[in-house]
Parts: sequence; C-alpha cells; structure tokens
Amino acid sequence: MVFGRGCFYSYIVHPDGDVWWFANPRQPREQTREELAAVTAEEWRARLLDLFAEDDGPARDLVTATDELFAGWNTYDFPKVPVWHRNRMIIVGDAAHATSPASGQGASMAIEDAVVLAKCLRDAGDVHDAFTTYESLRRHRVERVVAQGKRNGDGKTLGPVMRHLLPLLFKLYRPGPEAMDWLYGHRIDWDSPVSPCSSGRPATRG
Repeated sequence: MVFGRGCFYSYIVHPDGDVWWFANPRQPREQTREELAAVTAEEWRARLLDLFAEDDGPARDLVTATDELFAGWNTYDFPKVPVWHRNRMIIVGDAAHATSPASGQGASMAIEDAVVLAKCLRDAGDVHDAFTTYESLRRHRVERVVAQGKRNGDGKTLGPVMRHLLPLLFKLYRPGPEAMDWLYGHRIDWDSPVSPCSSGRPATRG
C-alpha cells in the first residue's frame, strides 16, 4: 500500500506473476453516476498516469501494463441503520452495516452475522426474540467497524503536509497487535447458548 503524492494505491503480486492492484484517486466533489459513466477507460488511464507522474515505484508501469481498467465509482458507508428487522424480515451484512472497502471487513461482518443469527434462532423462543437478541449482540461491533473503515478511508486523502509527516509517524508509533484485537481477534463460541433479550442490550457475547 503506497501513499502517492496524488493518489493512494495498493498492489499484490501473485505467485504466477500477475499483479492485482487498485487506486483511490481523490475527487474535489462527489461525481454523479452519469459523470462517472462518461469517463472512458483511456481517460481513467490518463488521469492515473498523471496522478502518479511524480511518484517512484511501479504505479505507472501497472497502469500502462493493464489491458482493461475498471471504471471508477464512489464508495459509501452507512454509519447507522436505524431499523434492522420488522415482523419476520431481517437485514444482515452490507444491508445492515455497509462499510467502505478500507475496513477490509465487509465479508467478515456478513459471516459473523450469519453465525450469530443462527445461534439466536437456535436458542430464542420465537423469531422476534431471536431478531432482537441478534441485533443487540451485533450492532455495537459492526458500527465500530464502519467507523474504523471511515477513518481508514480518510487517511488515504492526505494533504501535502501530512503526506510528508506520515513516514515519521509510522516510525514513531507502532501499535502492538493487541491494539486491533477487538477487530481481528473476535471469536464467536458456537456452543455457548444465547440468552434472549428484549432491552436492546446484549445478554451474552460470543
């Protein structure tokens, strides 16, 4: 992952030699769907080459060597979705807590949702209690992940001053693995029973 002068980008080399990469060019304002659709692949290529013109590293080579460029799109996250369930319908995954790709946790959150919801349906007396308990167990965690994704995304749009200070900050501040254990060390105990609750507060946490 590289904080370029004009654009953040990331790449990974596959053992067979292929390279997967993405770029997050800054925009002064949100572009509409029509505006984004009007930009051709070659225009995107020219924009990226210009943004990477003063950067060292492989960015320009990657852009040039890529035969097909995906069109750009806006990314969004939902800080809070007020209603998760009604009657016998419930939302899970991105429908309940869409987070920006900068969190790297979208699929993980959906899988966690599925396991916790299954536990609640297994242990609760009825569907309403299961849904209420599921929401109480999940809401705080997923909204915290969404907020973390927002911070991660904001960090990719550094100004000229912070761009130069960032390497120094990385050297001075190296948090240990425990700092992000709440995110990456989360575990769900399938065998532990879930106690239904209706107060909106978790009765147990797996």
